[in-house]
Amino acid sequence: MTDLKPRVIKNNDLYVFQLPEDILNSLQLMVFDSSVAEVEPDKPSNFVETKRESPKEEQGVLGRCGTCEIESKPDGKEHYKTDFHRFNLKRKLNDFEPISLSEFEKLVENDDVESLSGSDSNSDSEDDIYDEDKDKLSSILEDQLANMTVSNEGENSNEDQRASHLNTRSPQIFFKSQLLQKDEVLAAYKALFSRSSIEVALETIQKWNHSISEKPNEEVPYSALFMVGGGHFAGAIVSHKRLNIKGSMTKNNETLQERSVQFLEHKTFHRYTTRRKQGGSQSAMDNSKGKANSAGSSLRRYNEIALRMDIQQLLNQWQPYLKKCQNIFIRAKSTSDRKIFIDSNTCLDKNDQRIRSFPFTTKRPTGHELKKAWCQLTYLHVNNKPKAEVKKEVVTEKSNEAKAPPQMSAPEVSDPNEIHTRELISLLKKSRAPALISYLRKNNLDVNFALKPADEYLQTPTMLHYASQQGLRNMVLILLSNLKCDPTMKNGAGKTSWDLTKKTDVKQAFQMARYNLGEQFTNWASSGVGEPLSREDVESINDQEKKRLDSEQAHLIEQELSAAKEKQRLDKEARRGPGKILMPQISSLQRNTNSLNDDQRMRLMREQRARAAEARMKLNANR
Repeated sequence: MTDLKPRVIKNNDLYVFQLPEDILNSLQLMVFDSSVAEVEPDKPSNFVETKRESPKEEQGVLGRCGTCEIESKPDGKEHYKTDFHRFNLKRKLNDFEPISLSEFEKLVENDDVESLSGSDSNSDSEDDIYDEDKDKLSSILEDQLANMTVSNEGENSNEDQRASHLNTRSPQIFFKSQLLQKDEVLAAYKALFSRSSIEVALETIQKWNHSISEKPNEEVPYSALFMVGGGHFAGAIVSHKRLNIKGSMTKNNETLQERSVQFLEHKTFHRYTTRRKQGGSQSAMDNSKGKANSAGSSLRRYNEIALRMDIQQLLNQWQPYLKKCQNIFIRAKSTSDRKIFIDSNTCLDKNDQRIRSFPFTTKRPTGHELKKAWCQLTYLHVNNKPKAEVKKEVVTEKSNEAKAPPQMSAPEVSDPNEIHTRELISLLKKSRAPALISYLRKNNLDVNFALKPADEYLQTPTMLHYASQQGLRNMVLILLSNLKCDPTMKNGAGKTSWDLTKKTDVKQAFQMARYNLGEQFTNWASSGVGEPLSREDVESINDQEKKRLDSEQAHLIEQELSAAKEKQRLDKEARRGPGKILMPQISSLQRNTNSLNDDQRMRLMREQRARAAEARMKLNANR
């Protein structure tokens, strides 16, 4: 390869299916070790392809054993019955490379084994010979593996530590080019390759470019793109050959690369499936919080089914394309959305290796977003050269112990009352009434147990004070009704447990306890507890309060609606303008008499009556 000088590479020249000749010839696949440090490849990148495309193999002159990596004759089925093949097969299962036939023969000679297959011995049965051969092969393999482990100690001998171009720990593989600067590389997404083609990534890119350039009249390869989420769907069949776009003008905020994307088919549609500003589909909401019965939820459920049917109908229409396309990229927001494409009603199979996901995040599914995602996926990216990870030095256990931060341990408590206080407070917070009663009985503690230390629980010296202050309604009711705590006890400020709460439901718990215990239980007047109420009374009061709040809320809503209507009417009148006052149409005689005074108007009316009388007289004379 001739030396090329670095130059400025345009983004439009980095389309992976139509690379310029100089860029295509300058690509070199980068190989990394386990620490993402670049290493030189042991073999040229086209080594595997050269072996596979050997003309002798195509003609059937030679066969090849993939386990032993040797050539064999066409009638070489006997090779698979030999000890040499069986031994390499065992090595392969233990993640070791195969050995050559000469190495195997030396190994057998050193172990003083004349024949492992038992073909020279006729005295033993076939089962005995097979078991004996198996033991001998296993013993030789174990000895060799032990020796290799000792000799390779401290070196990278595991499979995951071998150098490969896939050790990038990123969704991309990298290529070197003499046209780039020193610290720059070209990156291509791994999702663009299949499982087999990614092993020979450079040859695959060369094949893509030659298939489009050498056969322009034949059918060009194409891929399928699908996005769905939030009720939006976008799908397209995109050709690997770009449109010939001249100039650098943009249209609808599209770049030159996006304008050159050639869609053979594309479709977008939307269904109302998610509640606005709430997020999540209606089915997910039903599964988490139960099925709602509103009109909106029913509409969203219907639209989810309709969206699924629309997508699957479109997939069946595009079935001729989907059978021949090279890649199928699907972006689904959830697993339920992804199942739309691999359902039994579609032509796609969930085990199809062509189905992949976009290796980057995308926005709302639209036709423009499909073009943008395709450009990001199929164009090489100029990135900085990956940096090797710095391995952390292994430190001894003593140093780890010395550097380890001291663990924060709870201060030791010598007073047993403080221990009891912690346990009781913990059970109160969790509202674990049975456990609280059991703890009091087990430790013979009084229900009016004074919490310790006293300075910390100055406002809440008893459990009833603490439950009342924290708003623990159920625990207040249990402490009074079941455990019969004293509600008249006061704290350091002279307040009872009733005085420490401001919540209505907690006060109702005190009143229900007074009703349950009766007036003879204690001096309720000194405790400050209100009048006794039964559970039915409390429910009635709560129902009335709820109805009052509902009516107030309805009244407020009605006022807001009337105010909104009035504001709407005023805004409409303001937009309409003052307008013109229309005067009633009057005759010319009336307009003339309006300018006369009363006497003139009376004289004019007399003349009009006289002329009318003369006209009638003439009419009668003519008859």
